[in-house]
Amino acid sequence: MKEKRNTIIFTIIIAAIAAIAAIAAITAVGIAYAAFSSQLNINGNAKVTASSWKIKFSNLAAVTTTGEAKEITAPTINEEDTKIGDYSVSLTNPGDTVTYKFDVVNEGTFDAKVSSVTISTPTCTGTGDTAVVDSNNVCSNITYTLTYDDGSNVQMNDTLSKGETKSMILTLKYANSVTSEQLPKNDVVISNLSTTIVYSQS
Repeated sequence: MKEKRNTIIFTIIIAAIAAIAAIAAITAVGIAYAAFSSQLNINGNAKVTASSWKIKFSNLAAVTTTGEAKEITAPTINEEDTKIGDYSVSLTNPGDTVTYKFDVVNEGTFDAKVSSVTISTPTCTGTGDTAVVDSNNVCSNITYTLTYDDGSNVQMNDTLSKGETKSMILTLKYANSVTSEQLPKNDVVISNLSTTIVYSQS
């Protein structure tokens, strides 16, 4: 009986030692893993900046004339800087020219391009008995153009990058080649002198 009791006690002691050894082993593994762990952090911030679309006229210069051409009413730029208008000029002799120079500025945050450009054909209205002949002679010898300051035409897909400025020239000219027979007998009113440039995002 005593021997059996000792055997049971010994078995219990062995089991307890094994359990303690297992706990110790697990703890040791945990310590080993903890010794090789690292924590990496990334911090920062961001913001979305305001964007805008603004293409405008600017720096409208004083008129330039040649020959007997005269400015009757100077043009003005509207409050939105999107229209140049209300000018009036007179031409008298062949070769007379009226020129206006101005800038187109891209103050927005997007690149732009010309999506369309429309230069109207001048309309002439004569007066008196020779109204029809006079109007035809005048309009066939009038040129109305919009160019850049280097002389090249304003065309579709011309670019205007953000922050960029381009100078343009609007010209109304009475041809040098007009003969004495083509000169009007009475005053001729020239109208429909309009130009429209549409810019879209590039």
